This record gives sequence, structure tokens and C-alpha cells, in this order.
Amino acid sequence: MKLLVLFLGLFSPDFHPFHSSVTEMSYNQKDQSWEISIRLFQDDLEQTMSSNLGKKFRMIPGDEASEKALENYVRKHVGFRTGKQISTPYRWLGTEQQQDVIWVYIEIPSTSDLIGSYLENSLLLDEFEDQTNLVSWSFQGQKKSYLFRKTQEVQQLSR
Repeated sequence: MKLLVLFLGLFSPDFHPFHSSVTEMSYNQKDQSWEISIRLFQDDLEQTMSSNLGKKFRMIPGDEASEKALENYVRKHVGFRTGKQISTPYRWLGTEQQQDVIWVYIEIPSTSDLIGSYLENSLLLDEFEDQTNLVSWSFQGQKKSYLFRKTQEVQQLSR
């Protein structure tokens, strides 16, 4: 019986067995900017935001209050570091919902490949011990992936 409950729980839309996010960073040569999209499970995001805000949070793409709260959270947890401070002047483009996922879109104007920069991605790490954040980086045909965890929130970008 316990096995049946576990098996059915794995296919429940409200349950997923791990906590992860995926970030795609690709360079747009024409616009000279980094286009960044971040995929977050909506239930994980809402749980984390509720804990951080100290009140129930519901993500509603297009809603000014929830967009601003999420933007503030993302700005604290995603960016490029100089010393101990995040120093990323990126533009917040907005969010989009697809089933149980929230997509976050940001853009960083730059003419650089960012090699040697320190990237922080500590999204949801404050809420889930097993949280992993995968970042895929693409610049002029070169590709690289980075995996961020609670013990590895900041990594130096390399070729």
C-alpha cells in the first residue's frame, strides 16, 4: 500500500521529487546584450516568497505587486559579483506562466563574453536543502553549463 501511495504521489501535479531551476543565458550580438530566461516551479517559488515575505504569496504574471516582489527577490539572488556585492545593472523584462512553471526574463546590456566574472545564482537555496540551479551559458557558438547548490552559490565563468 505504501508503495502505491508513493507511486501515485510521483505523478501528482502538486509534487515533484526534486527542487531545481534552469537559467539560459545567451548573447544577442545584434543588440549587444545577454538575454536571460529563468524557469522556476511555481509552487517552489511561491513557498520561498511566502517564507521571505512572511505572508502568503501568489505569483500572478502581469500583476504589478507580485512582479515587483519577484523582481526584488531575483535581484538579491541572481547577478554578477564584484567582491561581496552583486553589481548587475540588468533590465527586468517580466514573467510568463506555463502550466506549473514561471519564466522570468531579464537582459544585461554588455559587449563582453563575461569570462572571468563571478556569477551568483542562489535562487530558492534559502528554502530547499536539495535545490539545484542549472545555468547554461552560450556566447558566439561556445556553450558551458554550471550547477549551483547551497554550498556553491557563486562560480567564476570560464571557457
